Amino acid sequence: MKSIKTLVYSVFIGFILANSPVYAAPEDVGVIKAAINDTVAKVEEAIAALEKGEQANKVSEIIVEARQFQKSISTSDSKVSMLRSKSNHKLVEARNSIINGDAKTGGDLLKEALAGYQEVKVKFNASH
Repeated sequence: MKSIKTLVYSVFIGFILANSPVYAAPEDVGVIKAAINDTVAKVEEAIAALEKGEQANKVSEIIVEARQFQKSISTSDSKVSMLRSKSNHKLVEARNSIINGDAKTGGDLLKEALAGYQEVKVKFNASH
């Protein structure tokens, strides 16, 4: 009796799974483009704040905001995704450098991250 229940249950679950539509969510190009633009703007803001001599915690907050925006840059294009990932890593390194008092290295890393995100923007726009 128990094996019959298990069999019926398995067939029922299999039927439900076989007939349920599974779709990958399409990329929302507008949202991704906005996220790229917002990320670039925040990185530029962080660079400007650093060059103005703002306190490390203020620049760090701007970098955190940039990192939040970049999370929405989700695409199936592996080259764009790798560039985004590398640029995000540069932001992390820049933030750590700035917090540890090395503004010059932090500024250089921010500029590298900015260049990376600008390249993400160019490559994403070219493919969409």
